[in-house]
Amino acid sequence: MKRRTLLLSPLPFVLSSLVNAKPIEKTETAEIVIIGAGAAGLFAAVAAKENGAGRVVLIEKNPSPFFSSTSYSAGSVNASGTLAQLKYGIQDIDGKEEFTEEILRQGNYENDKALVANYVKNAAPALDWLTEKGVELTPSTNIAFRMKRMHGCDLATGARYVEVLFSEAIRLGVEIWFNAKATDLITGKGNEVLGVKYKRGRSYGNLLAQKGVILCTGGFAGDVNRVDRDIPKFAGLPTFASPSSRGEGLDMATRIGAATHLLDYMGAYAYGFPLDEETRRGLIFRGHVMNLYGSITLNKAGKRFINDDQNSTKVAQFLASRHERTVYQLATEAQLSDFMKNDPIQVIGWDRTKFNQEKEEGGHFINKVNSLEECASEMGGSFDTLKNTIDAYNRSVASGNDGEFGRKFMKGQFLSGPFYLFKCTPVVGITIGGLKVNRQMQVLNEYGEPISKLFAAGEVVGDLHGTSYIGGCSLAGALALGRMVGEQLAKS
Repeated sequence: MKRRTLLLSPLPFVLSSLVNAKPIEKTETAEIVIIGAGAAGLFAAVAAKENGAGRVVLIEKNPSPFFSSTSYSAGSVNASGTLAQLKYGIQDIDGKEEFTEEILRQGNYENDKALVANYVKNAAPALDWLTEKGVELTPSTNIAFRMKRMHGCDLATGARYVEVLFSEAIRLGVEIWFNAKATDLITGKGNEVLGVKYKRGRSYGNLLAQKGVILCTGGFAGDVNRVDRDIPKFAGLPTFASPSSRGEGLDMATRIGAATHLLDYMGAYAYGFPLDEETRRGLIFRGHVMNLYGSITLNKAGKRFINDDQNSTKVAQFLASRHERTVYQLATEAQLSDFMKNDPIQVIGWDRTKFNQEKEEGGHFINKVNSLEECASEMGGSFDTLKNTIDAYNRSVASGNDGEFGRKFMKGQFLSGPFYLFKCTPVVGITIGGLKVNRQMQVLNEYGEPISKLFAAGEVVGDLHGTSYIGGCSLAGALALGRMVGEQLAKS
């Protein structure tokens, strides 16, 4: 009788060794390491390669560059002296000094003047680069500026810039590591930044940077728990920011002693509405733009309480100072029609079809009412109060002088329905505080000294906006200053 040999499967042993195996660790070196593939990071990478950099590695925790707050935005960007302005007959070549003052004034002069100067100097060249790559930019009105210094792009989304920059980065040979997460900065003697620690799949490694590391990791407005903790005046609000905006880059820098400023300030948009209460996601209605066509802003009592021309962030801050969470806008049919005819997007994240459906059927934040009586009923307030407000405003429109708040954009009286009532809630969008940097975009420590070989650009940087925010400055600042620091590092 032949003896049978028992063959044991090696599979259990293989599985055991895989489970107990240590993560693979390795060390590599690049000339420049960039963390975050939004507007700032992509433009920094492209500019570095355009100016002769060797190996440039861009680390992105998501599987695609289209998960950044850049792609969530409407694509508005602000600059003075652009090719797009010239195309539309706007002479603004000598407007940079005025543009600078407008930004400082809107930020209540809490901005870093050197950082604003950097932005203003580099914004037009950055937008012109995009124009030359085929992006069609159209100047538009923003109450913060005397001239048309805000620009919209052809697809009305920041994803347009990501598309162009991503393609160019690939063409130029930038290495982009998707699904890779930077976890810590590596420092050496004197706190010099040598590179970053990262996790990529099951691998852990060190990526050293010969010339420097650029943090382009965005803010933390996508983390509502952090907003609740750090900015209590906006606690509980929904967010529009990318869920990826969680402040990791900010944390990495502060762990090695980086200084921050104005972290308790945020760009919140007064005219928003909640979309999903469980996840606290919200959408932004561009009500501040609709007001340029004559609509008015009211509180719950049916009274005007602020200059309707103010940007959405100013209105949100005003509401927060009074612990209010609801604001109404009232528009005539003609005003709403004018807004829709002249502006490509009403709700960021919705197309025109979806907005028209809301306009006709309601359900989220629009009520079509036939009279002021019906409007007051929807608001839950006094008809007499609302009527007195509207009568006073109609007289201001007739005289051309808003004696109460000094409004300039008054177009059309509220005489007969139908009217459109927009019930809005502030929605957080961006953090406007962040890391302190110098003129070279080097991150500073708590003593005001530069941290060697650590740079930053985009929303992770504080001080550009001061204590308020002009829509279009954050995205344009990311583009302009990301491009600047990438070029600078390549040439250093």
